[in-house]
Amino acid sequence: MKKLISLVLALAMMLCAVSALAAYPEKAVECTMPWAAGGGGDLAFRAFGEVWTKVTGQPYVIKNVAGASGVTGVMEFKETAVGDGYQMLHWSNAHTSKIHMSVVDYDVNSFKHVAQIVESANYLIVPADSPYKTLQDFVDDVLANPGMVTVANAGVGGGNHIAALLFEEAIGGEFAHITYDGGSAAVTGVLANEVNAAVCNTPEGMSNVSAGQIRILASFASKPFVDYPDVPLAKDSGVAGTENLVIEQWRSIAVPADTPDEVVAEMAEVVKKVVEDPDFIEKCNTLSIVARYRNVEEINEFVQSENIRFENLIKTKGFGDRYGK
Repeated sequence: MKKLISLVLALAMMLCAVSALAAYPEKAVECTMPWAAGGGGDLAFRAFGEVWTKVTGQPYVIKNVAGASGVTGVMEFKETAVGDGYQMLHWSNAHTSKIHMSVVDYDVNSFKHVAQIVESANYLIVPADSPYKTLQDFVDDVLANPGMVTVANAGVGGGNHIAALLFEEAIGGEFAHITYDGGSAAVTGVLANEVNAAVCNTPEGMSNVSAGQIRILASFASKPFVDYPDVPLAKDSGVAGTENLVIEQWRSIAVPADTPDEVVAEMAEVVKKVVEDPDFIEKCNTLSIVARYRNVEEINEFVQSENIRFENLIKTKGFGDRYGK
């Protein structure tokens, strides 16, 4: 009889646990965005949050914590977030590369990785009245004036900065890299003619492109933009060194390392529903980004492989100050 009672109690506890998980989320979720409002990550996650609310009926709150090329927000999350499924962190290739560009108090294993939600392309923008009409014009000036052409980025060691370094490396030139606090601020720098150009990531500056205020000289994507089919691909431009230059970024969700695996799994299932929702896909198309879902196993394998890739790249090229020149 005692065994039967114990079995019944155990089954009851399991049913309660399953019921609790099935109800996720039961309240608002907060996502820490380690960049200023208006940047590529911020806009992508705001679109995600709108559809999250539609799918779950619960609010999705973006908390922007800008500073130190993403480090400030990541550290605040690491030190204060609770692993209950209701606090998320925007994670991307920018955070992964930053680990190897500078000495920071975290690495890719400081968090659990839940799922990827989007991928997007980098591109080179200039003011509408820029003398550079083509990518070749820009590259010719860079090669003729080493270290003189200013190129803005969204933060030292971030995805846009890495993209600019890879572009610089490919053409055998040297830019004057100018750091701004986020992609939106870098676009503002171009609009104000503070810099000659900027390497951005979709959808940064796209509304300004539509308004005729800035131009995209070339995209480092693998295929043309849906809404801007006339933007040339760097790999097809004929510019020496760019034949195989494809630079795309990815964005995913991470949580505190102490988050239970079953909670991570439940979160990933909800994320999948959001990413595959037609409304989110349409919002991504509008932002010129691509909805892309990777599950728990896939994103963890991918993050680890990207971590190794960036470590090797940064060590080989002598980028940053973590490993020395």
